[in-house]
Amino acid sequence: MVLMHPAPALDETQAAATGGESGRKFHKGNLPRLPRGVILEDALSRIVLACVEHLRANEECVATRAHIEGAHQMRVAIRRLRCCLALFGDLLPANQCQYLDGELRWLLKELAPARDWDVFLDETLSPVLQRFEDEPRLGELLLQAQAKQDEGYTRAATALQAQRYTGLVMLLAAWADGRSWHDPFGPPAHPSLALKATEAVSQLLDQLLSAVLNCGADFAGLDAEHRHQLRIEIKKLRYATEFFASLFPRRRLNPFLVTLKTLQDRLGVENDAAVARRLLLRLAKERNGRERTRLAYAAGLVVGWHAHTADSRQQHLDALWAKLSAYPPFWRPVEVSAADSTAAAVA
Repeated sequence: MVLMHPAPALDETQAAATGGESGRKFHKGNLPRLPRGVILEDALSRIVLACVEHLRANEECVATRAHIEGAHQMRVAIRRLRCCLALFGDLLPANQCQYLDGELRWLLKELAPARDWDVFLDETLSPVLQRFEDEPRLGELLLQAQAKQDEGYTRAATALQAQRYTGLVMLLAAWADGRSWHDPFGPPAHPSLALKATEAVSQLLDQLLSAVLNCGADFAGLDAEHRHQLRIEIKKLRYATEFFASLFPRRRLNPFLVTLKTLQDRLGVENDAAVARRLLLRLAKERNGRERTRLAYAAGLVVGWHAHTADSRQQHLDALWAKLSAYPPFWRPVEVSAADSTAAAVA
């Protein structure tokens, strides 16, 4: 049986996104507001527990196929958990992190087909169907894609009903709530876990920002594979930024975070197109004769239509990357020039 519990209360923005409180189907997840003096291990515990809550709050939505956003939100929760493990990995027992990350990767894989076909149908195929509404071969592709989507949701529901999933969510909650990284049979916990988060987080974010800037150094010349890797690095920085957002002034954090999220989303459109090509190729290999020929034609329309829109996306991406690269990191102290200091003193 899938573990169920009432979803946490949504704020006004989330309630609107899901059709109001009475029509709530999926949950976007609320990361904790960390108190200013929080130490790293308390921050870790709060973040993991919030991610587990986010994961579980979308179980019913996925199991009943109430809304396609449910599978996406479960995958966001999983990726946040994996990012958290990677972020704190040097401070935690390696065997614990490896085991938990392996189980999270399993769950991510089980949810992937449902989400991939959701995106294909809702975002990739839909605009092409509207453009070529009288093309019967696209209608055939639609039916085949919907059948694959059904298979994906059957696989996802099976995973959520499995003892392996139940064990994972229970273990994660107990691990974070009980601070099980203090292994009585292992070495002492890393002393940095006792540091105030405000003293340690700047170094963590510096490392993640450096990884992003290095990965995107030749942004305009990056091929699809390297752009996908850049998107992964951006996602890590975004999640880490969101984990510790409450520790920083919103006026400095928000512009950086908005640009980061927008760039990630735009790169995600390119990734969705690459995933769509793989899905279509796999679908074609399962067909023969005239059916394969008709499917190949429909696939060509889909791929060609999205390739046609790529140039305008590229210009927007270049501008976003330049904007992100120029932002002063919000977590570093603001440098005040000597002239500014003199003017302030006179005033």
